[in-house]
Amino acid sequence: MHKPELLAPVGSKEALIAAIENGADAVYFGGTLFSARQFAYNFTNEELEWAIDYTHIRGVRAYVTMNTLVKDTELEKAGEYLQFLCNAGADAVIVQDIGILSLLREQLPALPVHASTQVTIHNIEGVKFLQDMGAKRVVLAREMSLDEISRIKSQTSIEIETFIHGALCFSYSGQCLLSSMIGGRSGNRGYCAQPCRKKYRIGEVEGYLLSPKDLNMSEHIGALMDAGIDSFKIEGRMKRPEYVAGVVRVYRKLIDRYLAAPADFRVTKDEKHILLQLFNREFTAGYFFGNPASQLMSRKYPHNRGTVLGKTVDYDSRTKLVSIDLKAPLRIGDGIGIGNRETGITVRNMYIGNKIAAEAVLGSTVKIPLDIEVSEDEVVFKTFDSKLMASLEIGNARKIPIKMSFKARIGEPLGLLIDDGENKVTMRGDIVNPAKTTPVSKSSVAEQLIKLGNTVFEAKEVDFELDKNIFIPVSELNSVRRQAIEELTKIRARKWKRECSEPKISFSSKNFDIKPILSVNAGSVDCLKAAVDGGADVIYLGEEAFKDVRFRKENNPQIPSRASEGRRHVCQQSIRGFPLPKGNRDADKCIFEKENKPQMNADERRFIAKDKYSEAIEYAHNKSVKVLISTPRIVKDLKELEISYFQSNPNGKDPIEAADGFLVGNLGVLYHLRTNFANKPIVIDYPLNIFNRQALDHFLNFSRRVTLSPELTLNEIRELAQSGHAECIVHGFFPLMVSEHDLIGSLFSGEKTEDIFLKDEKGFKFPVMTDIHNRTNIMNSRELCLLGSIPDIIKAGVSCLRIEAGTYDAKTTGKITKEYRDAIDDAVCGRENGKHCQGEHTTGHYFRGIL
Repeated sequence: MHKPELLAPVGSKEALIAAIENGADAVYFGGTLFSARQFAYNFTNEELEWAIDYTHIRGVRAYVTMNTLVKDTELEKAGEYLQFLCNAGADAVIVQDIGILSLLREQLPALPVHASTQVTIHNIEGVKFLQDMGAKRVVLAREMSLDEISRIKSQTSIEIETFIHGALCFSYSGQCLLSSMIGGRSGNRGYCAQPCRKKYRIGEVEGYLLSPKDLNMSEHIGALMDAGIDSFKIEGRMKRPEYVAGVVRVYRKLIDRYLAAPADFRVTKDEKHILLQLFNREFTAGYFFGNPASQLMSRKYPHNRGTVLGKTVDYDSRTKLVSIDLKAPLRIGDGIGIGNRETGITVRNMYIGNKIAAEAVLGSTVKIPLDIEVSEDEVVFKTFDSKLMASLEIGNARKIPIKMSFKARIGEPLGLLIDDGENKVTMRGDIVNPAKTTPVSKSSVAEQLIKLGNTVFEAKEVDFELDKNIFIPVSELNSVRRQAIEELTKIRARKWKRECSEPKISFSSKNFDIKPILSVNAGSVDCLKAAVDGGADVIYLGEEAFKDVRFRKENNPQIPSRASEGRRHVCQQSIRGFPLPKGNRDADKCIFEKENKPQMNADERRFIAKDKYSEAIEYAHNKSVKVLISTPRIVKDLKELEISYFQSNPNGKDPIEAADGFLVGNLGVLYHLRTNFANKPIVIDYPLNIFNRQALDHFLNFSRRVTLSPELTLNEIRELAQSGHAECIVHGFFPLMVSEHDLIGSLFSGEKTEDIFLKDEKGFKFPVMTDIHNRTNIMNSRELCLLGSIPDIIKAGVSCLRIEAGTYDAKTTGKITKEYRDAIDDAVCGRENGKHCQGEHTTGHYFRGIL
């Protein structure tokens, strides 16, 4: 039976030791550079090399995380770092940035690459794309089902890694911009502020609305192993060493137990308790067995719940003592949390009756000092079990079995050979002399040789070739043994070392004519026509659309009663994030409702009917405007794409034939199009996170131009635009989070009417859109607008400026398109335009950088 790798998280030296001593087959950790957990301890270069050696000596693999996007100015430093990791002997480097992956395969082929879950791989074709690039392993998106993983494994020849335990993100990893847009701390750069663990409100519903439960696949080890997954990954580089020790220890036992007797597999009560006690926000099996809907979320408590300890009986405000009825033991040093409060306490003093107690058994009523007043019957959780943690500090040091062969012939040098199964070391000592008094015995020699103390080795077998009547000093035996062990230790670490050259980072400016064009990502046929009439050069049109919604206006005659054909929403005041005029807030209130439609099949649910594509494309072509099909950023089965665009259309010309190309933000779709429609031009979209010239160059090998990441500043864009045709988003709303979870559908049912806005604790409102696949898209709270900066953007060398018009009606789309058309034309001709953004808006990251 296939035995998967157990891969453990490491955020410190102590966690590294804990992981290895408790049975990890491999560990992953980050350095101080380019790691997606910049708030973890992380390792200096010296510590990294020590850690890599430490793992290799003990027969464990070491993977180093470099799973962030790398700025152009950081490429040289990244190259030096990669050379260091290659030379140090890292078993693989885990990367997100396609530019870094390209650099590694071109210039450091000796260093294996694992594609991070941040690359958002969720279909067979995406895996094949990375396989073709030379990746050894892919960490799949956490939104994959076990059936989907099995299909990928059966149809590709690359290693597959999945998370099996730990925290989950609300958004698809690599597709979240919320942290950077809110506070400039980019999750793609390792500085995520964890906005999904904050409190939000939608209408009257309030709580931790974006906070998922923690993943726990302990009871499903057999199903995971039967799927052929190569590596089981535990999340938790920011967790304490005891957490790592406990979780690794449990999963080591479970994997070995299933391998030994699949039919008798079970998770013991004690193992379940350990996993709960160490850390949980409640547990879920995630998406492995289908979409769990509301069962995915932990909306009441986004922090560690631990285990249920009991309930509060009363609170004495005079003595500031809380009385708790215990359903489990409690000790001094344990941590507790009460109710849904975000903070807890460590128990320093405890009373049973009027007596001080060090511990209390189940069924006791205890009194504990507490400064915060609590109510009766609040649930109390044990969030830290001091006895459990103490037990986890004691590891079972991993020992490497060795065979010793000892030779001692009179008149010849003493000889010791040590064999670990892969390496052999021979060490010679002094000349062996006859005994003058008492000769040494075989047992006394063996006793000295097997004294391996705190080394990683354990003598399993000792062979002898001894003359009779010889004498060997104990010091000589110890010296030979010590030297041999030291040499074997060095060999076990040294065999993974490499001699790698430093990658050469060099780019030259390319000479190409830049006549800036204007593109519009339209959300309907009417919007396409309005954009064409407004002066767009290129239109993107596709099925990546939001469900129809209708709105109910309240005392506001300026808001129309129904959207134009195909319209999704038109409450401009609210959806664009503008503040309502003073004294008229009720008048401008918009409430959205889901369209109450009968059940329809997949084709009928497409936002834009296939027979409308040809009409729209013909309209654009008649005015010399190109139309590219905008393909989905998330598509698990490429057959969906075939149904959408590529099957024959009895009512007219196929969209694939009529369109001028494709806008692509999904590596699987890119692979599919390159393989099957190589003659059609491609524009790379921003979900592929192009952050540097290395990535830009790679994608320009098979595209006309590349849309740069919205997290780049104008100065950074200027550097990239020198190397090839670059497109940038300059206006509109676009998703900051894309989630498989249907947020609105899980919170509301039936005809319930709510404002579809996610309101944070600072009062910012983020429009929430549900697409036709019931995925949640959380949009930017303020409209992106760079109207007054068009001359600077053009001077930076941007080839194409894009308006994201997917949330606009036709009238608004036409108006905004015309404004940007005029601004671009005036900038090219050197004329002053004078138009600027109106109302509240954001310039995104163009003039403010990110961490």
